[in-house]
Parts: sequence; C-alpha cells; structure tokens
Amino acid sequence: MADASSLPRLKLSRNLELVGLGLYISDEDTLLIADLHIGYEEALSEDGIFIPPVQTAEMRALISRMVRETGASKLVLLGDIKHEFGDVTRQEWRETSELLSFLTEELRLSVSVVRGNHDNYLIPILKKMNISLYDPHATVGSSLLIHGHKPLPVEGFAESVKLIVMGHEHPAIVLRDELGAKVKLKVFLDGEYMGKRVIVLPALSPLMPGTEVNVERKLLSPLLREARVDDFRVYAVDIEAGIYDFGLIKHLRLVSSTPSEL
Repeated sequence: MADASSLPRLKLSRNLELVGLGLYISDEDTLLIADLHIGYEEALSEDGIFIPPVQTAEMRALISRMVRETGASKLVLLGDIKHEFGDVTRQEWRETSELLSFLTEELRLSVSVVRGNHDNYLIPILKKMNISLYDPHATVGSSLLIHGHKPLPVEGFAESVKLIVMGHEHPAIVLRDELGAKVKLKVFLDGEYMGKRVIVLPALSPLMPGTEVNVERKLLSPLLREARVDDFRVYAVDIEAGIYDFGLIKHLRLVSSTPSEL
C-alpha cells in the first residue's frame, strides 16, 4: 500500500522507475508522461455530455507530485497534449498555455514535446513559449521517445537505441469478479520489439480510462501490432493503492476468457 502522502513507485531497473503515471529516467533526470488530451471536456459538451473542466487541474497536481518526488529537471510530453484533431479550441489554448507556463515558470522544468496525432495547430503555443517540438521522435540518452501512432522511425533501429518509450495506446486492464462486477485500471506495458525494450505509458488524462489490453482487440499502435504484445508485462497502477506486476498479457487474456472462448 502506497503512503497517502506519496505516489506509487516501482523500480524497473537501475535507471528506470515508474512513478505515478509517468516514467523517470534517472540517468537523464527526465520524467516522461503521455496523452493529456486537454480540452476533452469541451469536445464532450458538443456531444451533449456536460462535465466541469477539471482534468487539467488534476493533471497539474499530479505532475507536480511526480516532479517533486523524482526531483526531475526535465519533462518530455509524449504527444496528444490537446484533444481535438482540428484547430485549437478556446479551452485547449487557455488550459495548454496555463499548464505549460506552470511547468516552465513555477516548476522551472525544461519541457519538450513529441508530437502526437491530436497535436495539430499546437505549434503556435509552443513557439510562443519557446518549447521544443519533436516530430516524429526525440532522443534522450539511449532512449527513443515517440507518440506511437506511426511506425517506428528508422532511427529507432540504430544500435545505440536501447529503449523505446511511447504513449498513444492508453493501455488498461479490466478485472471482473464472479458476480460480473468490473474495475478498470490504467497500466504500463513493458516488452520488446526488434531487440529493443519498449515501455508504453498510460494516459495521464483522468478522463481517458484506457482501452483494455487483456482482451483480444486490434491495437492502435503500428509498433504494438507488429510486436509480440502477448509477451509484454503489465504493471497496473492505482494512484492511491500502488503499482503492481500483473504478469504477461497472454496470461491475463487467458484468465479473462470465458469458458466458451477457451
């Protein structure tokens, strides 16, 4: 059980640690997060679903905690900062600008962005704030950072690249009890592709619970569709309870199958 005053953390290796909903690379003093989807509330309202614009404040608080606990001086956002595919909405412009100002001015972080498929028209905001945008990838030490909506760029096959970190998939698992009640948990995925270690981050957005990977479905990411994703390890995260190793996807899928599917 995680301490109520601290975020759940789990060491994956000497220099890699899961912290909250992010990955901290200690050798590079860099925190990685993905899929904020700022402005999602406004998109929902257009579909007749009205909820208050609260998620950016929640993400701001969570990022602050992750930065405080890791001591990170650098933050990389792995795409889908905003939600709408088209032009920037009023909510997206306002809340994205406010969040980036908070990160750079109050937390004094060096912030950079890897472009995601939702990040059209984001460039004016980033230019105004002198924040670097990388498309389709950035590198931090021996790690290649991508959003995940495109095939792995040729640079990802270089011998110097040991780790690929991505978002886009919004991975989650659904657990059911014998009465049929279910709970969905966001997860990290940890596996291998073409000899490189791959870590997939959960969505930071609290309004994006994720799509379960413990049932058979077509994956969003071209990289994951080509990888042996059944052999990826699942780390489920609950901010209040902790981060737990749930084993391999293939075992979770077997447990999730109904008798008629076996």
